[in-house]
Amino acid sequence: MAKSILLAILCLLLLLVTACMPAPPGGLTITLIADGETRTITSEAQTVHDLLLQEGITLDNDDRVSPPENSFLTNNLTVRVVRVTVQTDTEERIIPYGRETVRDATLPAGQTRLLSAGVNGLQVDTYAITLEDGVEVERRLIQRVTVRQPQNELLLIGARQEVVAAPISGTIAYLAAHNAWVMRNTSGNRHRLTVTGDLDGRVFDLSADGSRLLYTRASTASETLNTLWLIDTVTANAEAVQLEVENVLWAAWAPDGQTIAYSTGNVREAAPGWEALNNLYTARPRASDGALLNRQQVLGPTAGGSYGWWGTVYSWAPGGQALAYARADEVGILRLSDRQTLTLLQFPPYRTYAAWAWTPTVAWSPDSTSLVTLAHGPAPTGELPEDSPVFDLYAVGIGEENRHITVTLTAELASEVGMWSNPSFSPQGDLIVFGRARVPYTSQTSPYDLFLMDCDGSDRRLLFPQDSSEPGLSYPALAWDPAGGRIAVVYLGDLYLVTLDGTARRITDDGSITAVRWVGMQSEGQ
Repeated sequence: MAKSILLAILCLLLLLVTACMPAPPGGLTITLIADGETRTITSEAQTVHDLLLQEGITLDNDDRVSPPENSFLTNNLTVRVVRVTVQTDTEERIIPYGRETVRDATLPAGQTRLLSAGVNGLQVDTYAITLEDGVEVERRLIQRVTVRQPQNELLLIGARQEVVAAPISGTIAYLAAHNAWVMRNTSGNRHRLTVTGDLDGRVFDLSADGSRLLYTRASTASETLNTLWLIDTVTANAEAVQLEVENVLWAAWAPDGQTIAYSTGNVREAAPGWEALNNLYTARPRASDGALLNRQQVLGPTAGGSYGWWGTVYSWAPGGQALAYARADEVGILRLSDRQTLTLLQFPPYRTYAAWAWTPTVAWSPDSTSLVTLAHGPAPTGELPEDSPVFDLYAVGIGEENRHITVTLTAELASEVGMWSNPSFSPQGDLIVFGRARVPYTSQTSPYDLFLMDCDGSDRRLLFPQDSSEPGLSYPALAWDPAGGRIAVVYLGDLYLVTLDGTARRITDDGSITAVRWVGMQSEGQ
């Protein structure tokens, strides 16, 4: 160990002595490699730094010299200057698009259609490139930016069933392209009731025996909103009859199939084009001339609560002794015999920020002891009550005590179902079908799925469509088979018969259906 240390000290002393020795006469011979040249020079400089100054060579911050600038020169030494530059460069890289396939019930099975072509994305990578004497020695990624996201190719795969006639009980009426159609016995046995193409869909209701259809037609006169009409659905080529009332906002047949109830409004220039009177009349329409016999005013004009200008909708109780009513801020019952009313639910009106108002639908149980409806629920994240996106499904039990209508039960059966849920009881009263918005907090525009549950809210299950990749319903327009076990559903502009296990069969090929009604068999002799 001692010998090694001594040897190192002697070498260091020798180096110092050599460095301090005067240069040989005429200077040291140095080989200088710089800027692409190799030169042999004679210099009296003491250090590498001095040599570079002597030769007029300057170094940038990134340049490198070997040996270092503070090194002493020795005879026959080679000094190398390496020019180091750092620059940036960008490279564009294509991001390939993928492919998405969507089952489409509007396209026949076995067919495909390109809905949208794929578009490649674009990615730009920025590199820091290190060059030594012009030669790349390092490339380092310093930034990656996606300039354009790829858009997948969207390919529709046909899933539309062929139309196959199906047996039906009773009478189905539906609205397609603003005309009324009817079918009986089988879905293949259908015929058009109207050809005017101007049914506005505001009123579209079958009598209990299916023999007469009540509907409204849009008016071309500026002072009239619409007109109310009646047509025989059984007689071939029957002539429609205009009833003697105009500007009808709601109308429906009573359960007896002879009486109607209706509510009207006044035409106004401002949106939405009318102002509801929130009144209510009953009458017996005469098919021969459209006269309204035994007309009675049940309710006179009223303000109609919040957003009353939009109007009140009603629903006949199956027994025909009462009507449920729904407004933008409440649901209640009106008993016809004594005009007694009872408020069932109250809630903040939904602020639409447009010239329309939301009102819930109301549906009775077959025995008239309960109904299902919607209520505008509390805001989930601190919004004002009127701005809440929540709509919940309720059941309300109805009774009577000392000749007064009473509420026997109020229960929330399903939460956040969406504003267009449209719940209804099965003909037996043991099941409830309802729509649930796929995006509950934007239920105004969300697609809907149909769900089925027991009347107490239990055993909830998806009914239709059962494949979540298929489009949802724009609105749950449906009607129960009076015999039970099936539901007629408007889906993608056609009618589908859906059994309670979710099996669906398309029975029309119209593509423009918006409403459907289904009632039992017509009376004897009709």
